[in-house]
Amino acid sequence: MNTILAQITATLAWTILIASYWKNKDNKLLYLHVISCIFFALNYIFLTAYTGLLVVVFEMIRDILYIKFNDDKKTYIYTLPIYALIGIFSYNSFWSLFSIFASLNDGYALIYKEKKVVFLSIITYILWLIYDIYYINYANIIAESVLILSNIFILILPNKNLKNDNIITKINRNTIK
Repeated sequence: MNTILAQITATLAWTILIASYWKNKDNKLLYLHVISCIFFALNYIFLTAYTGLLVVVFEMIRDILYIKFNDDKKTYIYTLPIYALIGIFSYNSFWSLFSIFASLNDGYALIYKEKKVVFLSIITYILWLIYDIYYINYANIIAESVLILSNIFILILPNKNLKNDNIITKINRNTIK
């Protein structure tokens, strides 16, 4: 029964998250993101995937911090100890760490724009995919697979909205002081 509830809550979370991207007002977008995170948290509770649960709950707080403060790099650095604590207190296997790695990468991507964000989001979703495969989270596996493929297409296909900077050059720059 918990597996079925996990898949239902994940499907609801993804539906709300996708719908939020069509909202123009920041308050509505943030409100829908919080609701989506609540469903993701329920999803991980039903799967007894507690590291994922703690990461999703912390991501709600982290995203608000990114919005409230103007210095994304400092905000990212200040979140690092929280990830360490999540890992220490919820560790149950090597696989449980993948949600932390995904969220760390996602937070790092929030510092950047354009193609680098797309590239880093592919890495983020691959890390979440590994985590969700381990916990047999079908709805997330499907959604993340679609997102990985769509982001790969964004990188490969010409897009007038993205600058044609060399992605590898951007990735190799040391950007955290």
